[in-house]
Amino acid sequence: MRTDVADEPSLPCVFVSPYGGERTATLGVLWDKIALSDREKDVVEALRIIDPQISAVSMVGGEGPRQQRTAILRAGNLPRPVPLRTFGDGLNRLFGIVLSLVNAKDGLLLIDEFENGMHHTVQLDAWKAVFKLSRRLGIQVFATSHSWDSIDAFQKASAESPEEGVLVRLSRKGEDIVPTLFREDELTVVTRDRIEVR
Repeated sequence: MRTDVADEPSLPCVFVSPYGGERTATLGVLWDKIALSDREKDVVEALRIIDPQISAVSMVGGEGPRQQRTAILRAGNLPRPVPLRTFGDGLNRLFGIVLSLVNAKDGLLLIDEFENGMHHTVQLDAWKAVFKLSRRLGIQVFATSHSWDSIDAFQKASAESPEEGVLVRLSRKGEDIVPTLFREDELTVVTRDRIEVR
């Protein structure tokens, strides 16, 4: 007996591009799915990694055919809400990652070039947030990186997490792509001795 593909449950899969600043149309749809839920609070909490004064986020605009939606936020040190884009690349990148993450509940999140736009000093806390939320929401995360700082931060965050973090190095042998896996205990040695894995 044939089962219709449309009847099979789909696995949520969300992609975060390496360029950051995901399209506002995409972010608006993702925001609408979590607005006024506990996952909205998760997004705000994650943004506090970069600016502890942030207290709320919202999406506004988009009423007309040429109007784009814009993320705005409220911070304790500002008299009124301001556009998120004014806070720099790091906060915008983190917003795109975390908003995508909370929308991938019980599914997959794919992040290309995790570190793009984020200063190395916030990457450890950003990875910790990814581990915490992915564990709580049942999400498998796949992230790429060419940054040593990102790999080091990933190792430290994975060492603190009860879940297993694995680094996979892809290398070419002739026409084949060969994966090399580094588990948490091996990652500690890799980062301590600065062994090249990128």
